[in-house]
Amino acid sequence: MPSFLGLLTGCLWLSYFLQMDTLEYTFSGEVWIWSGKKTDWFFVTLPKEVSDHARYFTTHVQRGFKSLKVNAQIGDSQWQTSMFPSKERQSYLLPVKKSVRLAENIEVGKARDIKITLLGL
Repeated sequence: MPSFLGLLTGCLWLSYFLQMDTLEYTFSGEVWIWSGKKTDWFFVTLPKEVSDHARYFTTHVQRGFKSLKVNAQIGDSQWQTSMFPSKERQSYLLPVKKSVRLAENIEVGKARDIKITLLGL
């Protein structure tokens, strides 16, 4: 059982009766590079607690590869994408588009405030 559930012990039963239409998270994360054969990909690893919470409440809407469709925001830039679980990092990975990196002057290894809203709940 995920560690965050200890905080919800008294209210856990409510999740069965309340329909959630929005799951939104704000956190700080560093952009890092994964180098592929043809191109580099830029990601932010979600904090484990955020990933555990999102995974627990979204099993009914997970897409291929257990991905989750999200709206993401860094600074004034917003985009729609899918985040993917990583076994290696034990968390979800949020891809960061080149246009966002350029518009927000994002540097690899520098922490940024990020907001994600899960879609399709």
